[in-house]
Formats: sequence, C-alpha cells, structure tokens
Amino acid sequence: MTKARPRPRRRALHIAADSTLAFVGIVTLAFILMPVAVVFAVSLTAGESFAIPTGALSLRWYGELFGDAHWRHAFFNSVSIGVLSTLGALVLGLPAAYAATRYDYRGKFVVEGLALSPLLLPTVAIAAGQYLLLAKLSISGTMLAIVLTHIVYVMPFVFIICGLGIAAIDPQLEAAAFSLGASRWTIFRRILLPNMLPSVVAAALLCFVSSFDELVLALFVGGGVKTVPLTILGELKYQLKPTIAALSVSLSLFTVTAASLAILLMRRGKVKLGAVVS
Repeated sequence: MTKARPRPRRRALHIAADSTLAFVGIVTLAFILMPVAVVFAVSLTAGESFAIPTGALSLRWYGELFGDAHWRHAFFNSVSIGVLSTLGALVLGLPAAYAATRYDYRGKFVVEGLALSPLLLPTVAIAAGQYLLLAKLSISGTMLAIVLTHIVYVMPFVFIICGLGIAAIDPQLEAAAFSLGASRWTIFRRILLPNMLPSVVAAALLCFVSSFDELVLALFVGGGVKTVPLTILGELKYQLKPTIAALSVSLSLFTVTAASLAILLMRRGKVKLGAVVS
C-alpha cells in the first residue's frame, strides 16, 4: 500500500506556484506601466528637452498643448471624424448584427466573414485598397474619405458587440410584440434598443476611440486633413518636445476611461465577449 504525499509538501508547492504567478504578474504590470510613468514624468518638466525632470515640476506643456490652435484644430478634426465614423458604423452595423443573430440564410458565413474582415486584414492592405477606390471617386484627401475609411475599419466592433447584445435578448419578446400588432420600428424602439443599450454605447465608445487613435488609414487617404495622430507624426519629424508627452498622457487617460466605461457597460448588459454569435 502506497503512502499518500504529505499535505505540507503539496501546500508548499501551491504556495510556490502562487508566489511565482504573483511575481510574474507584478513584473508584467511594471513593464507595461513603466513607460507610461516615464512619459508622465516628462510631461511635467519645466525645461525644453524631452527628458525626465530633475528640478521643479510644471504644467507648462499642458498649457501649451491646450492653448495651441494647431493642436486644437487637429483635436477638432479627430473628434469630428470619430463621431461621424461611429454614427456611420452604428447605422450600418446594427442591421447587419441583427440579421446575423436572428436569421439563417444562404451565404451567412461569407457575410459574417466580410463583416469581420477589417479585424483580420492588415491595416496597410485596407488603407491601400481604400486609397485606390477613393482616388477614383475623386474624394481622396478629404475628411469624407477618412470618415468612410474609418466606418469600414470600426464597424466590426458594432457587429460583434451589438450582435452579442441582441443574442442575449429573448426572441419570444419580439414575437409576442409582433403578434400584438407592434411594428418593426416599435419593437426596435421599445424592446430591442432599451435592452441592448449598454452594448450599443460600449460599441460606440470602442469605435470612437479606435477612430480617434488611428494613424495608417488617415495617412493614406487623409491628404491635408490633420488629425491628432498625423499631427504627432509631423511633430516627431522635426523635434521631440514635451508637448508630445503631455498629449500622450491626456490621450492615455481618455482611452483608458472610455475603454473602462465600455467594459462596465458590457458587464451591465450581461454581454460576454466569449459568447458566439449564432
């Protein structure tokens, strides 16, 4: 008869494994946060160089950032493009998500693949194709060109997240309302939209953040339209100033806040990212 392993040894192994995982997690977190901390420190320098301050701290570069008309114009363009792209993605993505979730039809797999293809294809490939198409339409180099390109780029977020939100709603609610004489618009407005509102807002936030931060597509089709990422790229060509650090911190705070809000809304709507759109 073999003897069981002593419990103290097994307990020691569990403690060692937990300690190792905790150490790896701390190191990984430090590796991720260290660059952010360095950039934040640089943004508080009172000097002219892009370096960690050794003397007094200052908010000078934040003042220059928000007081510069050049940056304000770029910010306005990025916000406008982000809002229009998000609205366009919602208008096109919501019906597509509803059809993919509620109906079975021939070629459904192909349609879903096309809807998700912007997430699978390299951004450069999308940008090159969009540039050739928009150039033939004589709208390349305009804000409209960036908006149309960004709609294609961010629509998969609406398709996935809103599709999951629709899948979580009992189809019998729609059937009951339809049998009582409710129109499709009434069903959408009174049943679908209130129940999937957290998913819609979460998708909209992710669309806006993705559009706001996008560089490659704007670089290909934007022409003379200056967005925040394009303005940053232009500044880096000449001189690395602490203004870039102040902008990086501001954008990081905005992105983290929006992403956190999106996650909270998805949880509130009981949307599981691991679910499968039927």
